[in-house]
This record gives sequence, C-alpha cells and structure tokens, in this order.
Amino acid sequence: MRIDDIPSAAEPPPDARPSSVVARIRDLRPSRRTVLKGLFVAAAAASLVPLDWYLARRQAHAAGDGPRTEFMECEEGGYDEERNNWPSGGSPMCIGGFRRGSFPCKGGWHREGEFRDDDDTATVTSTRAATNCHGRNAWRWKSVRCSDAMTTISWDDGDEYTGKTIAVCGISA
Repeated sequence: MRIDDIPSAAEPPPDARPSSVVARIRDLRPSRRTVLKGLFVAAAAASLVPLDWYLARRQAHAAGDGPRTEFMECEEGGYDEERNNWPSGGSPMCIGGFRRGSFPCKGGWHREGEFRDDDDTATVTSTRAATNCHGRNAWRWKSVRCSDAMTTISWDDGDEYTGKTIAVCGISA
C-alpha cells in the first residue's frame, strides 16, 4: 500500500456522491414561513419553560417539614360551607376532616409534628400529606388557606383518635 492510495480527508474523490440521508436533507427547502414558525415555537418554549418552573414552585423548602403545596382556589362547586367543629368554634370555613379550625395553624399552614392542644389535655401529632388533593395539601378559600394533615390525638385519659384534620390558616402576604 502506498501513501497515495489513502484518500484525503479534506478533498472528496472525483466520483463521490452524498449518502441517501444527506441527499434527502439537502433536498429539503423549508419555506420562510416554516422557518419563522420554528423560530417562534422555539422562542415561546424558551420563555414559557421558566415561567412554568416558577409557577410550579409553590412548595416551600423547609428542612424536615411536610409538603406545602396549594391550589389557589377551590374547584367550582367543589365545597360547601360547614360548621367549624374545632372545640374553640369559629367561622364556617373549609370542609372535611374530623376537626377543623385555626388552632393547628403554624406559619399559615397546618402544624407539622407533635404539640399540646390549647387546653393542655391532649398530645397532637400531625403529618401534612399531599395525597388527597392531586398532590397538593392545601387550597385557598375566602382569603384563608385550608391546609390538611393526618393527625393523631392522644387525650390524657388514654383515648386516641386518628384522622384528617383541616387547619383554617390566615395567609401572610
């Protein structure tokens, strides 16, 4: 074999033809409208993806804290007012849960962890869960945040109850 038999990488041989893939790509001649549509779609995607990231980040980043994601409002016709059945009473807001009221609020969300109730007669252990409302654990309704959690209440007399509780929390700006 001689060095002259090795083809040059810079110059094609005289009988060179493009591959079928290259030939098809060269045959494509997009119109100006197609090119502009592609540029518009790319620009829209480039600007909307960060917006989607921003809107999807409604989750707080507190170490050791449960989920904090919410719907900005109730689904249409999804909830009716019910009486507030928290022992201290209050306005009829939010629905669901065996207890609801403002007592279990902390920082605008349902309290997470173990604490004593207002009357100091029970130990309450709450864990916010994001499994009931399509991956969210709260919703806004009538200028409050209704935040839910699975809660176990252990009264000093030995009785215990576990179920969902709803916290009616004020929203800080």
